[in-house]
Amino acid sequence: MKKILPLVALLFIVSCGVQKNIKSDPYVGSYEMTVFEVDNIGDLPLLLDLTKQGDVYTAAISPKEGMQDVEFEVGATKLQDGVFTIEAYAAGYDIYFELTIDQDAVSGTLMGMFDVEGTRLKK
Repeated sequence: MKKILPLVALLFIVSCGVQKNIKSDPYVGSYEMTVFEVDNIGDLPLLLDLTKQGDVYTAAISPKEGMQDVEFEVGATKLQDGVFTIEAYAAGYDIYFELTIDQDAVSGTLMGMFDVEGTRLKK
């Protein structure tokens, strides 16, 4: 009995330590972002939601504040070398975003022509 009690206590401590090391994905979350100086529109405020199921990322993009007439249909979402490539269809055009997420900041381009910047929404 004297040997079992310390063994049980050790297993309990180790299992608690293992539970604390479970990390959440640093990219998954919701972001407010702005595409700057889009032709005929100006600055375009958007919401980006990134989710992950298994090894596959999925993005959802929606307009924010007064731009509800623009709908985004997101196709492929790929992560390569720390850069997300999100292919979408909006306003009759095939478009793509190239985005880098660094902690709570998102930056990149739309179609390589328009700058994109944003921040993670707090829960």
